[in-house]
Amino acid sequence: MIANILSPKSWAKRTFAQADLGDKRRSKRTVEVAARIMRNPSASLPAQMGSSKMLKALYRLLREEDVTHKALMESHFQKTLQAARQTPLVLMVQDTTGLDYTHHPSTKGLSSIGNENGKGFLLQTVLAVVPSPRKVLGIAYQEPFLRKKAPEGEDCKKRQKRPRESQAWSRAAKAVGSPPRKGLWVHVGDRYSDIFEFMETCRQQGAHFLVRAAQDRRVEDSDEVLNHLFPLVRSLPAKGKKTIDLPATHKRAARRAHLRISFGPVTIKPPKHSPHKAPLDVWVIRVWEVNPPVDVEEPLEWILITSVPTQTLTEAWERVDWYTCRWVVEDYHQCLKTGCSMEERQLQDGEGLMRLLGLLAAVAVRLLQLREIARLNPERLAQEALPEELVRVVALLAGVSPKALTVGDLWRQVAQLGGYLGRRGDGPPGWKTLWRGWLYVQTLLEGVRLSARLPPSS
Repeated sequence: MIANILSPKSWAKRTFAQADLGDKRRSKRTVEVAARIMRNPSASLPAQMGSSKMLKALYRLLREEDVTHKALMESHFQKTLQAARQTPLVLMVQDTTGLDYTHHPSTKGLSSIGNENGKGFLLQTVLAVVPSPRKVLGIAYQEPFLRKKAPEGEDCKKRQKRPRESQAWSRAAKAVGSPPRKGLWVHVGDRYSDIFEFMETCRQQGAHFLVRAAQDRRVEDSDEVLNHLFPLVRSLPAKGKKTIDLPATHKRAARRAHLRISFGPVTIKPPKHSPHKAPLDVWVIRVWEVNPPVDVEEPLEWILITSVPTQTLTEAWERVDWYTCRWVVEDYHQCLKTGCSMEERQLQDGEGLMRLLGLLAAVAVRLLQLREIARLNPERLAQEALPEELVRVVALLAGVSPKALTVGDLWRQVAQLGGYLGRRGDGPPGWKTLWRGWLYVQTLLEGVRLSARLPPSS
């Protein structure tokens, strides 16, 4: 795994060599351009390709009808699902994001995004994540699509009969498919995934779901008393407490939250105007914050709905931990937008951008996996786990013996080269500082390799 992630050539060959693009020469070219992109994912296409000849070859590739996002990513999807089938528990963490090209007004074939004032396309991503120890297996499914404006004056019955944006969640669950007989796959989503059809689809596939509630649904409690979800779950007594660390987001700083938890079984009734008739037996879990800091305007409260039996306090806290894995897909989309500069790409039309996404989507996964490598077996000697030339170069930069360098020390040094300060309370290095440091180390390694091939001076 380490060799495939650290070597651009090995990674590109493993990811794209089997892509069915209508011509073997296209697959070969895809491997070549992907390796070049991987060496510096955030750079412009001209800088990544390195020559006008390679840049023109890439543009030709992105105009080929057979070179679609799905065709480029299919091999990656299958490898991810194959790894998931060999793992007892996998979370299929799903989310929707918008890719914004409002600042590229000449790009054609896009749709409205966000509050309808932006222009771009939507992206549905399912990451296969092992919760403990946390590990990203890859992308199990991904779908870029254009938003279609809803007709004015539409009632509920008409709305149910036409294709809807929210159905992307169900399509993704169907595309991921069924787990192996002894495996447990759990689809995890935020409040946008609180869709009865999505939950029903997960169960039809033999998978489970864990979603954050957004709608005050009609439910029956264990005594078959009809109620609504929110007042029912908020009436349940606290059964435990725990403190967790909340990571920083663009809306809040990182902080510590003191939580209480309650849980219990309920039966969810289908929506009144829905074609789905059968109710769903689920468990609800509520975690809420007590005594939040005075500067916190909105204390944390999560009401989670899951089809996975949750009968003990340990199981309830485990479901909460599973839900925190949803942050990984947010990190992934940030990797795509920032680490791979996906929203900065300028092509003539949306189809070309979606084809380019088929290359960059897998690159963004690799950025996350680099972070995982940095956190894996930190006390192990680096020489036992990582390439020799990498260990020697980083040890020289750190001023220590290669024999004494641990894996944790090595990646900390790499992150410091990328701007990581390592102050008290900073936490472990994130993918941004690791990747910036790794690009610098890659440049040094390339210099070492070139130096070894130089002829002796006269």
